Amino acid sequence: MSGDDTRANEATRQPSLLVVPPSGPVTAHALRLHPGESLMPSLRSAADVILARIPPEKCSSAFVLTAVGSLKDATLRLANASRKDLKTDIGTSTNTSGGERFGEAKGNDIRRWRQRFEIVSLVGTFSRDGGCHLHISLSDAEGKTIGGHLIDGDVFTTVEIVLGTADGISFVREHDDATGYRELVPLQLPAYSTGTWYQWGKQIATTFLLGIAVGSIMQLRK
Repeated sequence: MSGDDTRANEATRQPSLLVVPPSGPVTAHALRLHPGESLMPSLRSAADVILARIPPEKCSSAFVLTAVGSLKDATLRLANASRKDLKTDIGTSTNTSGGERFGEAKGNDIRRWRQRFEIVSLVGTFSRDGGCHLHISLSDAEGKTIGGHLIDGDVFTTVEIVLGTADGISFVREHDDATGYRELVPLQLPAYSTGTWYQWGKQIATTFLLGIAVGSIMQLRK
């Protein structure tokens, strides 16, 4: 394909739909996981508890703000690592470059490492209906790093986590024919949107009336 053909295709390509609904205040929720706890179920439970405390019309979104800690066992799904694409001899190896392969999900290879890791990154989102999508990066004793879609892991010493919630936003997941997965759809909550305008209007009116009152007092003192 010539350069002109490539530029013509790029010119006619439709841009992706980008919807970024505005959110309200973000609130942080800190917790700690103890040795032996399972990472994924614990994160799901924490998100469920946090969202259960908040009215659905106010907030239906949660996400990982930060996390540090260590694991002694980790199971990840690797992107596009189907069996036929693997170039290394994995077998039942437990080193960082391989891991123990024990299953596949929609063409993506799932591997398990039974060794100790430091968590160097953990990111993702949670929905009120229990849906979640989490990715994690782990570093071994030699500093080698692996990463992928988090399936589960066992806490070694500790995992310190701060989850966040954003008022006015709902994270829902809908099936995407293009990927075959339930993908994130962020939505602005209608009730919050109306309430936000009401609060802003009330603040503006209060400030305006306060200004009039102060001005009147200053006039009386002259």
